[in-house]
Amino acid sequence: MLDKRLKLCADMVKGNCVCDVGTDHAYLIAELLVSGKCSTAIAADVNEKPLNAARANLERAGVIDRSEIVFSDGLKSVSPEGITDIVIAGMGGELIAKILSECDWLHGRNLILQPMSKTEYLLRWLWENEFEIIKRQAVCESKFCYTVINAMKSKKTLHSKEIPPLFEYIGGFDLLDSDSKEYASRQAKKLYSSGESLRAAGHYTEALKRIGLASEIMIKTGGKPMYKVNDVLAEMDVIAPMKNLHKGDNSGLLVGEGNAPASKVLFALDITCEVVREAAEIGAEVIVAHHPVIFHPLYTLDDSNPACLALKHGIACICFHSPLDMADGGINDIIFGMLDPALKLKKQTVLEPVHPDGRGYGWVCSVGNEIMPDKLGMLLKDIFGNKVVRYTNSGKVVKKIAFCSGGAGGNLPIAIEQGADAYITGDVKHDQWITARNCGIALYDCGHFHTEDIAIPYLIKRFGEDMPGLEIIRAKSDKDPVDYIM
Repeated sequence: MLDKRLKLCADMVKGNCVCDVGTDHAYLIAELLVSGKCSTAIAADVNEKPLNAARANLERAGVIDRSEIVFSDGLKSVSPEGITDIVIAGMGGELIAKILSECDWLHGRNLILQPMSKTEYLLRWLWENEFEIIKRQAVCESKFCYTVINAMKSKKTLHSKEIPPLFEYIGGFDLLDSDSKEYASRQAKKLYSSGESLRAAGHYTEALKRIGLASEIMIKTGGKPMYKVNDVLAEMDVIAPMKNLHKGDNSGLLVGEGNAPASKVLFALDITCEVVREAAEIGAEVIVAHHPVIFHPLYTLDDSNPACLALKHGIACICFHSPLDMADGGINDIIFGMLDPALKLKKQTVLEPVHPDGRGYGWVCSVGNEIMPDKLGMLLKDIFGNKVVRYTNSGKVVKKIAFCSGGAGGNLPIAIEQGADAYITGDVKHDQWITARNCGIALYDCGHFHTEDIAIPYLIKRFGEDMPGLEIIRAKSDKDPVDYIM
């Protein structure tokens, strides 16, 4: 009587003559011969002890006359004549791949492979060496889950593309089968556990890759993504590394518990009470924002403070301020990308370097398509979607511009020092307008909100690419806090 693992291997045998490599006690061969599914069989092993046990069992079953006992390292000493099926079960995936790689007569044979470890390695090897996966099924016994792979060597090129991300883990499975579904779920848990370890060690990119794969597998098995708040935090650190945090800034996980589950994330520029209430209404466990929800010291705690309100509702708040301003692909790079098609910009230098490596806020750029200040103002209004753009018209052609997102009017002197003909920012003060007039530079106030809200679609896109299955929503209540009378 075969156990469930060997029974599944036997079920995948299709022909009359089976070769069992690493036969051990030859229970599989005996069953196939006694049942009449196979007429002849070969028991191969590299050790004499299991071969002696195999011989005794085959004699006891009364099928020794239809069996051949072969001392062989893998398939090296096995004659291919007449063999229809090859079973290699109970070994590590790397050893199974090695045995197959050393055999040159596999074409046309039905392969039944049952790895005890390194299954991902074996599946990748099969893909890379043009083996077709006919069927893959799992079988679970007590606390153990095994996978059996039915494959065949192809004479033609099967795989012209890169191996699919999930192939190594759940490729070939029918996930309607309960044991295969259970196996896949266990694979997901292992992936997530290894991802957590990598995340704890600070290897965020590789950690998120594994955690993302785990979540994709869970979704395919009908479950939910396996993300936690700390995974959302790690993704933000990949997008805008915390190592670039400016002294005095407050960024990171500012409210909530890192190990709490995260299946739905709300994105906003600012975490206001309205945004928190929206998150609570839709069931978002996390809010990701640019501006810190806690920036100044809190002397009272009540529901008028969004941080307190978020804590009351159990909603985590993740805020990345200066790191997102300075990140490659971050807010100021987004502004560059918005201006470049019309102006044909060339980066010259960082406007305000704040780190030893020169990283900092904003850019100074030469302008390929020179433009007059009033035309530039109209362009900025369209690009940022402003109702109003305030500016000073220097009357001079703009050949060089500087820009910095948010409330960076204080960097006007740096822009002047860099020889910029125009400076684009938000939150310009009266004395700065006067300075711009006196120095003959075109100054543009495009609004703090409008020059930074542009980061939210970028964040949503990145999260969608890197964290499959995570529900991502842009806050409807996150709007320009300023009203305008036109």
